[in-house]
Amino acid sequence: MWRLERYGVDQSERVKCRVSRYRTRSGIVLRRYKTPSGDIILSLLTPDGKLKGICKAGARGQHASRLNLFQHLTVQTFERPNSDLLTLTELVLEGALTGLTDPAVYPFAHFLSELADKLYQDDDFVGQAGFELFSGGLRGLVRHPDPDRVTLIIAWKLLATHGLFPRVQACIDTGVMDDLTHFDAGRGGVTCSSIGRGLRVGVDTTDELHRMGTGTVREVLEHDLSSLAREGLWAALEAYLTVQIGILKSLGALRLLRHTRLESAAAA
Repeated sequence: MWRLERYGVDQSERVKCRVSRYRTRSGIVLRRYKTPSGDIILSLLTPDGKLKGICKAGARGQHASRLNLFQHLTVQTFERPNSDLLTLTELVLEGALTGLTDPAVYPFAHFLSELADKLYQDDDFVGQAGFELFSGGLRGLVRHPDPDRVTLIIAWKLLATHGLFPRVQACIDTGVMDDLTHFDAGRGGVTCSSIGRGLRVGVDTTDELHRMGTGTVREVLEHDLSSLAREGLWAALEAYLTVQIGILKSLGALRLLRHTRLESAAAA
């Protein structure tokens, strides 16, 4: 109990002060880090925003099995004075997103988690829609036969929830709405073939980007996607992320997985 008597704070006020530092929130584990002492530091995405907390001796305690990546937890946090980390005092497993540790799926889930972790800062409001988009995307990686496509859609949609979706309705230089063949990552938009500024991705790719910006996830998934447009979307996404939020470490493993899949498909 803090010593507040010197400031004229009575017992009831001390209780209120202590209770106010406790809060219960529900979120999905984006990152986990084990300290040498056995504590586990977690980053969770919640509708209220991203939080970072520490579970004391979490790797050895009763909560150890609940602290894996992609777990959906309800946590009680305690805010200690002069500490950047919240203390996780209670953890309840709401649901385990099974199947995401499959080697054929994990790189996609890891990429989306790192993207969300980089995209949302600690004081950013995520909102229920943004949280459900992310959690639904993780579930879709397991349920949908094309996790590559799901990842593309969710990644671009997450950028949209953060106000970072590129301008794809018309050429950012001329305003024309036809023959949009290039993607300018630095300026965040598409250009027509007569301008040709940026990465050449083709009309199919820019059409798909426009569809992603205006349609729902379900509507976009129902539309056929050519292999050229798919590769164009990945190239544009990687270039755009590098400009907007920096290099994502998970892209290396994801790139390798996608290359292996392409080789297998070509051999078949």
